[in-house]
Amino acid sequence: MHDICAPISLAVREPDAPTAAQRAGIDGALALWRAHGVGTMSVIDVAAAEPGAIELRFQPAALPFHGLYDDQTGTIYINSAIEDLSPLSITIAHELGHSFGLPHVPAAVRSSLMNPGNLVTPPTDADRAAVEALWGDCTVPSP
Repeated sequence: MHDICAPISLAVREPDAPTAAQRAGIDGALALWRAHGVGTMSVIDVAAAEPGAIELRFQPAALPFHGLYDDQTGTIYINSAIEDLSPLSITIAHELGHSFGLPHVPAAVRSSLMNPGNLVTPPTDADRAAVEALWGDCTVPSP
């Protein structure tokens, strides 16, 4: 898990630089969390990554697969076939939620960024509350 009370760096790794759409998806994911006052995050090149950075990789996968957070390595994998900005941003934000320690929330319980397979619901106030329950109230003011 990554402490949201500390600055978090996303180290982007893939064979080539992220596409413009992928970079926009990363920026969108960070904006979604920031809109709820969560996180002091920045994107860096993997070569400049310090220990503790969350590595972000875009890799080809079958379309039912959206993303994965590997908690053993601190790596987020995103399906490079996701090209639409909103689903891409939500997928990245969802996997960041896992890196903060958030589990999946069944859709029957509540609408959440952390619903399995979610491509439409951004972080909610309940998601922010779940982050605060884990890390305390160290959120940053909304822009």
